[in-house]
Amino acid sequence: MFRLFVFFFSSPFPSPQYDAKNSAHHAIREGIEVGNGLPLIPHYSVVVSALEAAGFDVIQHFDMHASMHSNHMEIPWYATLAGMEWNLTGFRMTPFGRAVTHFFVETLELLRIAPKGSVKVSKMLNDTAIDLANGGKMEIFSPDYFFIARKPINAVNKKSAAK
Repeated sequence: MFRLFVFFFSSPFPSPQYDAKNSAHHAIREGIEVGNGLPLIPHYSVVVSALEAAGFDVIQHFDMHASMHSNHMEIPWYATLAGMEWNLTGFRMTPFGRAVTHFFVETLELLRIAPKGSVKVSKMLNDTAIDLANGGKMEIFSPDYFFIARKPINAVNKKSAAK
């Protein structure tokens, strides 16, 4: 008998195409980590190993967006961040929209309506959005990785009996 656990990580994971020795890949990874307030983002294989080390049987794991670039019917997950949506709500993410928003934040901070440091936060968020979009375009990052794992009931009972 097993207990089934489904883990869905909505956090960027490096894809198999990520090359730690590539300086552009490394810069994108660092930008994503800093902008999202994350520690070093592990490769999905590290998470699989950690689940197995914790006694889980990993049944399946996959990138939810692996077919994104081969299926032209799918809208890439990074489309909004890359400013690919030219409509009223997507305008703010276009390069021009980002510049307009950043200008307003600068103006509000200058007038002391927005707190000091708002411009730095605005720049960091814009830089992170660009890093996420570039990571998606280059297929080196995926925001959603899915794990299905199970833990035998016996293993759960052994741990509770040991306490």
